[in-house]
Amino acid sequence: MTDTTQATPRATTQDMKLQFTGPEDLAEQVLALRGEMQELLALRGEVEQLRAEVVRLDADLDESRRLNLRAAELLDVVYEELGTRRTPSEEAP
Repeated sequence: MTDTTQATPRATTQDMKLQFTGPEDLAEQVLALRGEMQELLALRGEVEQLRAEVVRLDADLDESRRLNLRAAELLDVVYEELGTRRTPSEEAP
């Protein structure tokens, strides 16, 4: 899983505005936009990975809850069985 503890800088509305000052700047701006597109695609991939991880963890949590309930049921059975089995020393007055 990817490390998401460090925040990545986000583009502001000011950063996203294109300023066409001439054909020489156009190539540079296109390259910048391509870079931003690649970053967005990478972030989208990370979001998809995180969603898949959440689904997996949710399933694991459901399984853990099921197992905990089963363990509690088994403990109840054990305590009931121990309560019905008294040793001879416990039965003597």
